[in-house]
Amino acid sequence: MPKRNWKIWLGLLLTILVVGEGIAWLLWAQGWAEVGAVVAGAGRVVAALWVVRGLWLWRDIPWVRQQTRVIIGTIVALLLVLFGMQMGYEGLVYATVGSYLMAIGFVYGLALMRLMLSPGHPILGVARTLLDEAIRMKVAIVFIVAVVLLVPTLPFALDAGELLKYRVQSFLTWSLMATGVLLSLMTIFLAVMTITSEVNHRQIFLTMTKPVGRAQYLAGKWLGIALLNVLLVAVCGGGIYTFTQLLVQQEAASQADRLAVEQEVLSARVPLTPQPPAGTDMSSLYEQRLERLRQQDPMEYGQPGATVPPRIRRQIQQQVIAQWYTVGPRQSQTYVFRDVRVPDAEQQTVQFRLNPRAAGNVPEGYVYLDVLINGRRYQLQPGQTGYLRLSEDTFHVLRIPAQLIENGELRITIRNPEMNGYEQPSFSFNTADGLQILYRAGAFEANLLRSLAMIWLRLGFLAMLGLAAGTFMSFPTASLLSMMVYVAAAASGFLQESLESYAAFPGGEISAWEQIVGIPAGMLAAIGAGEFGEALRMLIRLLGQTFMLFVPAFGDYNPTPLVSDGLAVSWRMLGNAAWQVGLVWTGVMAIIGWAIFRRRELARVTV
Repeated sequence: MPKRNWKIWLGLLLTILVVGEGIAWLLWAQGWAEVGAVVAGAGRVVAALWVVRGLWLWRDIPWVRQQTRVIIGTIVALLLVLFGMQMGYEGLVYATVGSYLMAIGFVYGLALMRLMLSPGHPILGVARTLLDEAIRMKVAIVFIVAVVLLVPTLPFALDAGELLKYRVQSFLTWSLMATGVLLSLMTIFLAVMTITSEVNHRQIFLTMTKPVGRAQYLAGKWLGIALLNVLLVAVCGGGIYTFTQLLVQQEAASQADRLAVEQEVLSARVPLTPQPPAGTDMSSLYEQRLERLRQQDPMEYGQPGATVPPRIRRQIQQQVIAQWYTVGPRQSQTYVFRDVRVPDAEQQTVQFRLNPRAAGNVPEGYVYLDVLINGRRYQLQPGQTGYLRLSEDTFHVLRIPAQLIENGELRITIRNPEMNGYEQPSFSFNTADGLQILYRAGAFEANLLRSLAMIWLRLGFLAMLGLAAGTFMSFPTASLLSMMVYVAAAASGFLQESLESYAAFPGGEISAWEQIVGIPAGMLAAIGAGEFGEALRMLIRLLGQTFMLFVPAFGDYNPTPLVSDGLAVSWRMLGNAAWQVGLVWTGVMAIIGWAIFRRRELARVTV
């Protein structure tokens, strides 16, 4: 049979199947069931061997090689599933099926994208070539396989003894984090390698002589990586959503645990912060505190009537707000939440989240609170009396019936009572999230989609960063630079706080111009005083802050803690990420990469 005559091969395959099944059916009709089963099985074995022969004959055809891999993967997955079912390993069965479906989705999704890039435009041609190149690169395949195996495996690595709420939250946190980190590393190495390898092996000459402009070349490379990331983010998102729903079906520890999963985790809640009640003049509290501080330290805070510097004013304002968030012994504070909504008719409650932190030791780690909602004492259960007993320095969620909301307002009074002659210490609430009203504003599915879109925007920036670095650096140097920027961007908030506390200089409390002028002046003053260690710390801070100016703040657009905590990833947050990361920073990297690449002599060897 000629090697390429697939029609003869297909005809013989159909003949084997029809004859085998036909004879088996006739035998079954005659009552010879056992003989019919043997004939049917033999026919299917012969057909399978004929398929294997065809795959071997045409193994040099790309789509045949691809289908061969799919068939081999299907057989391996089927054997693992059968083994897991036989041994009673339920986790292995689900993990294998999940990994197999994610891999199949990636394979056929990649084929669809290659078909979409078939038209002959130069940018599309470069993008399609990159997709072909990506599946041949070992470094890219390693990260793709890792993420496909990791997401389905994580649910079964969690402690089954924990509350279902914590298991779902842990899975969402680790799966989204692993997806972001692994795809970020793959994007960096793929972007850097695709340019440096083509330059080093002179393959870029073939592309440039087609002709393809250098801007088109970079745009095509970026488009190919972006489409590959779209596919991978979609596949991972589908896996995360599917296994989240699978986790939710597991047994909860209690009805409260089940309710927490449904209303607190698988949700998109909007937080509201408290406001002072009517009649509370925060400005007068500010003035009173300022006068006390001036009496204690007139050199620092000035004489009465003197202008207060912005740094001192902000510091006192923060102290006043912190005092308002503190409830002293046998005292009370009232907090007003306005514009409280219950948009979902099925949700008959809103959530009051609080985290009391005691200023001293409390018996057995518990604090007792007396909570009034619009003048009514809050009860955990109908008919319950007494104070609320809550763990200290722990987040608690109290469900407030919707009928207690009056004109969209909740007035919550928190008392610090005396318990059996024991006076509790003061307790306070974090001003950022220690006291919040949470109401549902959307569904979990839409929230997850927005978080995946934000992850993809970050990958788009990293792809352009790697391409720009690869235009003028060798692979190790470009990879190191891209990794430094990625780590600094991911930990931008932590690094900024560390730099501000490293050197004794109030950078976060003064303007940028005062920092530019003040840090060098402070360095000179420290050198003049012989404090060389302090001068060195200030120099390190100046260099660090200068580097951070060229790094996007990924920490400001991190959706993972929001999704795992059931908080809404808002459209505004997504829009800001699209503008800042997706357009501004990615655009700047594109301009830098193009400006360098267009002036580069490609024949010159990169050292």
